[in-house]
Amino acid sequence: MLHKMLIIFIVMLMACIIALTLTMLDAQTVETENATEGIAEISTKPSIVALTRAMKNFRASLDSELLANASFPLGHKESYSWTNTPAGRNDDRGGISFDALSTDHLTRFYEVLSVFLSDNGYTKVSLITKDTEKHLSDINPSFWASNRYHIALFGNPETDGSWGFQLDGHHLALNFLVHGDAVSIVPALIGTAPATIDGTVVLEKERGNAFALLNSLDENQRKKAIQKGRRGLRVGAGRTTDPFLNHDYSEFVGVGLKASEMDGTQKAHLRNLIKTYVYNLETEFADVWMADIDAGIDNTYFVWIGSTTTSDPIYYRVFNPDIWIEFNNESGLNHIHTIIRSPNGNDYGIFALNRGPKTLLEHHTLEDHEKINDALFDYSFFSLQDRENMEAR
Repeated sequence: MLHKMLIIFIVMLMACIIALTLTMLDAQTVETENATEGIAEISTKPSIVALTRAMKNFRASLDSELLANASFPLGHKESYSWTNTPAGRNDDRGGISFDALSTDHLTRFYEVLSVFLSDNGYTKVSLITKDTEKHLSDINPSFWASNRYHIALFGNPETDGSWGFQLDGHHLALNFLVHGDAVSIVPALIGTAPATIDGTVVLEKERGNAFALLNSLDENQRKKAIQKGRRGLRVGAGRTTDPFLNHDYSEFVGVGLKASEMDGTQKAHLRNLIKTYVYNLETEFADVWMADIDAGIDNTYFVWIGSTTTSDPIYYRVFNPDIWIEFNNESGLNHIHTIIRSPNGNDYGIFALNRGPKTLLEHHTLEDHEKINDALFDYSFFSLQDRENMEAR
């Protein structure tokens, strides 16, 4: 009897192992199918051909081990694991780090950036990645590394028309996607400390154009635009590999000054501010994005928190159906974070594992009888009462 029971137990155990293995394989298959579904044809557009050529040159410069370490499928969870916090010497953010690359590798990678970005965008990225980190290693050379940016490659430009890459590091995280003739750069976090590098104020227009808009508003408009609350990015870095990627921005609808309540001059200031961020991309790609933004310009909300004088730290945000922008002086005037995302579900492009809003999910998270843990999400949930309490401080 004992012998039969032992045989039954072994058979059941083997069945469980086989079932678990099949489940894992099925999950991997589903993830792969989700990631590769909808891959575009290779574009013949000259600007896209130039992007592809630059990326192929960079890939060709890598040996097989580096290329393998850098490469992931489209839609892979590595896309969502990025952060603006400084990397220590032992941090592994996935992909390949700058300090594992030769001068030739890095030269070719910066050539990739130069064809994706406008001159202004490239200048910002170059200054941040090459110069702002030096003070960290000067402060604590035993921990902070001055060259800890990581590159992750998604998809294969050799065979497909859909591919992308991520540049992830302190004060800079860019997520590029080429999909046929389209190019995107969201989410993107661009920050700096110090604010001035080699005589260049890195985010000067991001601050100056915001003040131009604020100072153009009349008293009643300023009452709507200027909100109470603490400064700080409301939609921040990835930090996790959560597949539920796109935020529910509905809580921000109706908050702040709506562009439909602005006159022509004020709308021009608003557009100039938005363009400061959009035109980090090369002009041809930025023009396409800006056209979508302009289509919903009247439904744009502008919010300002903090001092209204140029000598003090500030926070502002712009919320348009096609773009989310935040600017925050983190501590004093010399430390700035900005973030750009896509409220219409286009963060990470069409290969995001979940492109829909999370309204229902957030509802369940906030309900007392549900209490779903929000630790996996890349931003925090607030109940209406929590928000009112916070903004009353």
